Amino acid sequence: MTHGLWAHHQGSVDHLAQLVPLLHECASHVTEGSFEKADFTFKKIRMLTFIADGPLQRLSTIIVDSLAHRLLFSIQGLSGALIDPFDYIEQTIVQAARYNFFNLNPFLSTGFVTINRAIMEAMEDEKWVKILQDFHGRPGGPPELYLTVLHDDHEFLANMQTLLSKKAESLEVPFRFISVKGRLETLDLSNLRDTFQIKFGGAVAISCALQLHHLLLVDDNLSSTSIAQLQQMANFTQLKQMASTVCSPASTLNYLQTPSPHTPKLLARLLSVIRALKPNIMVIMEQDANHNTLLFRDRFNEVLNYYAALFDSFHAVAAANPQRVDERLRVERMILREEIKNILVCEGVHRHERHERLDQWAMHMEESGFHNVQLSFSAIREGKENLLSFGLKDCQNKEDRGCLLLCWGSTNLYSISAWRPNKGSASGSREHMLVQRQILWPAQICLAAQGFVWTRNADFGAISAPFDPAFCSRLGAEEIDPKIQLRLCCTNRSMFQDDMLSSATSSPASSSVYSPSFSPSNGSWVQELSHDHQSVRLISLLYQCSAEVAAGSFDRANLCLEHITQLSSLDAPHALQRLAAVFADALARKLLNLVPGLSRALLSSSSATNSADGAHLVTAARRHMFDALPFLKLAYLTTNHAILEAMEGERFVHVVDFSGPAANPVQWIALFHAFCGRREGPPHLRITAVHESKEFLANMAAVLSKEAEAFDIAFQFNAVEASLDEMDDFDALRRVLGVRSGEALAVSVVLQLHRLLAAADDNNGGARRHALTPLQIIARSSPRSFGELLERELNTRLQLSPDTSPHSPLATSTTAPKLGSFLSSVRSLSPKIMVVTEQEASHNGVAFSERFDEALNYYASLFDCLQRSPALSPAERARVERVLLGEEIRGVVAREGAERRERHERARQWAARMEAAGLERVGISYSAALEAGKLLQSCGWAGPYEVRHDAAGHGFFFFCWHKKPLYAVSAWRPAATASCCRHTRS
Repeated sequence: MTHGLWAHHQGSVDHLAQLVPLLHECASHVTEGSFEKADFTFKKIRMLTFIADGPLQRLSTIIVDSLAHRLLFSIQGLSGALIDPFDYIEQTIVQAARYNFFNLNPFLSTGFVTINRAIMEAMEDEKWVKILQDFHGRPGGPPELYLTVLHDDHEFLANMQTLLSKKAESLEVPFRFISVKGRLETLDLSNLRDTFQIKFGGAVAISCALQLHHLLLVDDNLSSTSIAQLQQMANFTQLKQMASTVCSPASTLNYLQTPSPHTPKLLARLLSVIRALKPNIMVIMEQDANHNTLLFRDRFNEVLNYYAALFDSFHAVAAANPQRVDERLRVERMILREEIKNILVCEGVHRHERHERLDQWAMHMEESGFHNVQLSFSAIREGKENLLSFGLKDCQNKEDRGCLLLCWGSTNLYSISAWRPNKGSASGSREHMLVQRQILWPAQICLAAQGFVWTRNADFGAISAPFDPAFCSRLGAEEIDPKIQLRLCCTNRSMFQDDMLSSATSSPASSSVYSPSFSPSNGSWVQELSHDHQSVRLISLLYQCSAEVAAGSFDRANLCLEHITQLSSLDAPHALQRLAAVFADALARKLLNLVPGLSRALLSSSSATNSADGAHLVTAARRHMFDALPFLKLAYLTTNHAILEAMEGERFVHVVDFSGPAANPVQWIALFHAFCGRREGPPHLRITAVHESKEFLANMAAVLSKEAEAFDIAFQFNAVEASLDEMDDFDALRRVLGVRSGEALAVSVVLQLHRLLAAADDNNGGARRHALTPLQIIARSSPRSFGELLERELNTRLQLSPDTSPHSPLATSTTAPKLGSFLSSVRSLSPKIMVVTEQEASHNGVAFSERFDEALNYYASLFDCLQRSPALSPAERARVERVLLGEEIRGVVAREGAERRERHERARQWAARMEAAGLERVGISYSAALEAGKLLQSCGWAGPYEVRHDAAGHGFFFFCWHKKPLYAVSAWRPAATASCCRHTRS
C-alpha cells in the first residue's frame, strides 16, 4: 500500500491517536539506529501531519525534524553541511518571538506575579525595617530601587533602562538602573560585588526565572560509542509498549525519574556565591519536566508529553484571540522548536536545555545549603487569580509542600519555589562529592546580587521583565523607609544557542552509521593553508563532491562534505567560503533525497520563508538586491523602452505584469514618466499585476494610483492574486486578465518563465517508475549502514536509467507542457509585444554534473557582485545570499522533478522555445542599449558591469559582470500565420 493510500485509509480513524504511537515508534527506531525503519515511519507521520493543522500535528513536525537530525548526527560531513533554515531568521524577529512567548504564555506572567508577592512579604519582616520605622514620619516615600542588569546586547539594555526609568518616575519611585554589558561566562564570580556595584547592609532578594537549568550543564565523560552501547543495552520494552498506547496531547506519560546524584559544579558554585550574599529570599521558577536524563528514550517520552501540553495551551490562547495566530506560529517555530531540538539532538556540553522537576531542584538547593520557604496563601492566591484571568479552563495551579505548580490539565509545566540560606551553613562547594564527573562551564548563566536580585531571561523582552511597575506602586503603599536600598540585579543568558548542531559527544546510532576512516575533525590542516590555497582547495572539493554525489559514492561524498564544512561558513568574510557553505548544504540535501522519508522529515527552507516573518525577509532581500545590483534596473529600463516603442501612437494601452515576486512598482512609475514624454501625450493606461500576495497587490495599487494622479495619467489597476507557476487554466487567461478589445496589449515577464519548465517526469522520471524503491532495496538485502542504503538506492537507479550523457536524447531540450500552454494562451491574446527577462544560465540540464558546474560558476559571479557592492551592509548582503540566492541554489542542485522550479536556460534555448510556440523576435533598438549604458555610468556601475547587444542580430540584450552574461532580455510577438504553421509542422 502506498503511503498516500495508507493515509487516506486512515481517514476514518482518529489521527491524533495514530500520531502518538508513531512518534514513539520512530523514536525507538532512531534510538536503535535503524535508518530503514525510521525512514518508513517518517513517511507515515508526514502523511498524518498534512491532514489537519492542530497543535499535535505541528509539534509532530518539529519532533520528527529533531529525530531526523539526531539520526544523521554522527555522519559528520552530511549533518555538518546541512543548514538549518531558521538560522536565516534575524535576531530582531527572534526577539519578537521571545516577547510573543511571554505574552502568549499565561504561566509566565502568573509566575512573576507570585514571585513579586513572595519578595514583598520577605522584605516586611526584616529587623532593620522595624528599626527604621522610627524614620517613618520623614518625607520621601518608598525606598530607592536599584536594578543591575547583565546582558550582551547593548540595545536591549538601553531599551530596558528607558522603559523602567520612565515607569518608575511616573510612580514616584526612586530608581537607578545599572547596566553591565557582557556575558556571565566571562565574569569572575569571586569579584561579583564590585562588578554589580553591590554594597553591604542591604536587603537581598533573588529571582531566577527559567535560567538555573542551564547550570546543570555537564560533560558526561562518555564517548559516543559508550553511550550508543548503553542505549543498545537499555530495555526498549517500555518505549515499544508506549507506541501501542493511545495518548492525548495533554495526557501524563509514565517516566523514569533519574535525578542527578549531586549538584553539578557550575550550579553549586553559583549557589555558593548567592548564599554568601545572605539573601532574604531566593525564588526559583523552572520548567517542571525531566529533560536532564542521560538516555535518549527517557528524554523523548518527557519531551512529547511536556511540549504537547505546552503547544495545546498556546493553541487555546491563540484560538481565543485569532489575531495572534501568527504570534503563536512564531513562538512554536523559533522558540519551542529550538528547545526541543536541543533536548533531542544535542548531547554533553552542547545540551543546554536540562529541565528538572521540583523534587530534583529541592535536592540541589538543600545540598547547597538552602531550606525551603513556603509561599504564602496570598502569593498563591494572586497567582491563581492571574491564571484565571486568561479564561482557559485547563490552566490550573496546585500547591505542593509550600511550592506552586502551574499546570495545563493534568500536566505540570512550571514550578515556583522559594528558598533561604541555612543559618551558619558552610559556604564551600561540594566538589569533593562529584566523583568521576567532569563539569564544564556553559555559555552563559543568570545570577543575582544584593537587594532585589532578579535573574530572568531577557528572551521575554523588556516589557515582560519581572520588575513589575505595579510592584513599585505596592512598595509605595507599604511606607517602607526611603533610606532602605533594595537593589535589583539581573543577568541574562540567551536561552537558545546558534551552534545547536556543532559536534556532540554522542549519537544514538553511532554503531550503525558510516564514519570515515580519516576524520579531519581537528581542523589543523585548515590552519596550515593560506587563503588562496583554501580557495583552490574549496573549489576542488566542491567539484569532487558533486562527482561523488552523481556517482552514488556516499562514503567519498560525505568525506568531501566534512572537508568543505571546515573551510566554509555562512559568516565567512570571503564570498567563496559563503558560497561553498550554501552549495555543501545543497549537495547534502541531494544525497538525502534518495531517502525521501528522512529528507522530508527535515524542515525545509520553505518552512521558514512561508511564514509572515519569512516573507518579510524575502521581500527585504529582494529590495537589497535591487538597490545593490544593476541587473533588475536594467531589465525594467529595457522592458519599458521596448513597450514604449511598440505602443507608439496607441491611445489605450494594457500592460500585464507576470513578474510575480520580481515585480516592482518602480518599473511602472518609470513607464509613466516615459509615456508623458510622448508628443501625443500619455495613453489611457491599464496595468494588471499577477502576484500571490494580496498585500503586495494592494500596496502596488496604492503607489501606482498616487503616481498616476501626479503625472495626470488616466490609469486603472487590476490585481490578480495568483502565482504564474501555480495557474492551471491558461485557456481562461483572457477572462482572468480582463483583456478587452481595442486595447494594445503588452506583456512583461521578469525571472518567472523558467518556473514553467518544471515537469514531474523529467530527470529519468520514466526510469524511476521502473527503479526499485528504498523499501524494495531493503527487502532484498538489509544494508548495514546509512551509506550503504544511499549507495544501493542511487546505484540501482543509475543501472536502470537510460544514458544521461549530454549526447543522449534525454539530455536534449524537452517539451514543457505548462510553458507551451501558457505561451499559446498569450499568443491567442495577440499582444503587440512580450518582453522576457531570464537568468542567462544553463541550469535545466538532465546531467547533474553539468548542472552543478553551471550553477557554481553562475552563482560565484553573483556572490562576487554582492561582495564588491558598497551599497550593502554585511547583514543586508547575508539576506540576499541566504534567503534569495541560497534558495535558488538548493532549487537547482538539490531538487528534482516537479519540485525543481529553478530551471534557468540560455537565450538561444529560450529562442527555440518561443519560436516553437508561434512567436517571433522583436528587435530592441540600439537606443535602449545607450540608455542602459547611461544608467550604469550615472550610478557608478560602469566598468565591471556592461550591457551587450547581441552581435548576431537576434535582438537579445545581455547584462554582464566582467564580460560574463548573467541576465538576458528579449522581446517577442505573435508570428505571422504562415510562419506559425511552419513552426507547428516542424
